[in-house]
Amino acid sequence: MKGMKAKRIRFKIGDLWESPLLHILLTKEDDVIVARCLDLTVSSHSKDEKSALKALADCIKEYVLTALENDAINMIFDPAHSKYWRMYNELEARNSSRNLKISIKRNLASVPKENLRRSTAEIEYA
Repeated sequence: MKGMKAKRIRFKIGDLWESPLLHILLTKEDDVIVARCLDLTVSSHSKDEKSALKALADCIKEYVLTALENDAINMIFDPAHSKYWRMYNELEARNSSRNLKISIKRNLASVPKENLRRSTAEIEYA
């Protein structure tokens, strides 16, 4: 199993329900892409990422419907095994640092160095 991507995705069921952000881990296993929702321990697979995510959305829909039918919404959160979370966190950290490098390089390239020297530094809380 090789980690490919870590994503945070919302799934929708029509106009009726939208999930909170869910943690999705995409891995390659043999010749298939496996999409895992780490919050619900639901997974699916396909030959490509787009199809695997679509299949995962269908699985999440069935998972939610089954929980509703069995009056088990309080038990719907079922986190995946820690090895998947570790893989997710490593991929997300790698992606974040890559995006940060690109963003810094792109944003600072157009700013004259002298303007940076004269400007004051501030902290802005997110």
